[in-house]
Amino acid sequence: MSALAATASRMLASSQNQAIGTAVARQQINAEKAVAGLVAETAQGAAASGPPAPSGQGQRVDLRV
Repeated sequence: MSALAATASRMLASSQNQAIGTAVARQQINAEKAVAGLVAETAQGAAASGPPAPSGQGQRVDLRV
């Protein structure tokens, strides 16, 4: 294989690796955005589903059996 062909092959492989890396990074970002959206949606649903907790709730532990 000539030096020119070898250089061209390396450049093509490098370009393909970069394209794959970019696609993987975009997929990861989209997945993180989707998870953040689900968390926000769940938090809003939980906050709107019931009355607020009474003051002092969760501050004492009843150890009696």
